[in-house]
Amino acid sequence: MAGLFGNKSNAQALSQRDVLQNKFNGARVNLLLVVLFSAINLVMLVLNSGSYFLFSASVPYIIGTMAMLLCGKFPAEYYEGSMDEYAFYGNGVFAVLIAIAVSIIALYLICWIFSKKPRVGFLVFALVLFAIDTAALFYNYGFDANMILDYVFHAWVIISLISGISAYAKLKKLPAEEEAPAVEGDMPAADTEDEHKATLNGEPLE
Repeated sequence: MAGLFGNKSNAQALSQRDVLQNKFNGARVNLLLVVLFSAINLVMLVLNSGSYFLFSASVPYIIGTMAMLLCGKFPAEYYEGSMDEYAFYGNGVFAVLIAIAVSIIALYLICWIFSKKPRVGFLVFALVLFAIDTAALFYNYGFDANMILDYVFHAWVIISLISGISAYAKLKKLPAEEEAPAVEGDMPAADTEDEHKATLNGEPLE
């Protein structure tokens, strides 16, 4: 009975380790999705495609929108009256603002890359960045019903990152996996073959 309960305990420990590892990996996957969709949205914004994907960081998009607006990159119908009435900034300002937006996305990418080791500190840094991003989203748009899906996805990413960080902390507390002990009496194949040849030749075994 003791052996039976011992085997059950080992199976449960392995199962718990797998669940925690999956949560940590899932947080990293969601972080990668944030990077990909944030980059795609920024590119589509600059191209005036009019499309937008969820699961994206809001700050790079807000900065990109400011660059487009202040530098007169949107279509003429976007502006009230004639575009000649506006004093737009030059391409230098546009390039700087877009570079800042790209740099923020790059920070998320760095967090994803270096959290693989695993180095949970990078996941914590990503959580802080995305929490600030969520605050900026609410500050910029307020409680707008049209933004409800953005709010839901931001909450999902934050919960996922918290879950991944918590899973990592629990993984560190689990006992290290032990290798299965060798069964007594088992011998390497090469040694067994040598003994067999010695027996056939009548040689004594050491």
